Amino acid sequence: MASVAASEFILVIAALIIGLVLFGFTEAVIIPQYAFTLAEQQARTLSTATFVSISPPEIGTSGYSYVVYPYIPGFKGNVSIFIFEEPQSLLPSIAVLTPRSSSPSFTASYPGGKSLSEVTVGPVYDTNGHELASSLTAYTVPANTPFVINGTLPKNYALIIWIIYNSGNYYFRIAYAYTTG
Repeated sequence: MASVAASEFILVIAALIIGLVLFGFTEAVIIPQYAFTLAEQQARTLSTATFVSISPPEIGTSGYSYVVYPYIPGFKGNVSIFIFEEPQSLLPSIAVLTPRSSSPSFTASYPGGKSLSEVTVGPVYDTNGHELASSLTAYTVPANTPFVINGTLPKNYALIIWIIYNSGNYYFRIAYAYTTG
């Protein structure tokens, strides 16, 4: 009688341990992967509707100024903006082009002159889940709000602008645009 109770107790303990291991595996692997996949799907949906308009450059004493308008119909949140320059010869591979520096090479402000807030984002993924950058210092701006980029663009270089969307602490480049000045 005592040996039957002991073996049943051991079976109950073994079942509890197996259950805890499965629960831990679910918490550690499956749920984060599901969260990433859901965030990726949201980013992909937004990317299909996102449009970025860049004005022709205005040349001033401090270099070039561009007005940029990231338009995402129906979206009311903030997006992050990362600005960098690359040689024009690299433009054929712009979809996979990544910045050489994690800091923006141009400054950004609202049309009235107030500077945009800087924020650190990363890692940044494309809408297919491939990591593009581990960490970037970007500007944050409400979607559907124009802003001004100021700086000097070297000859034969292109100005590249990434629109980065945050979903569940995952950052996705949902759009990019460029101008050659």
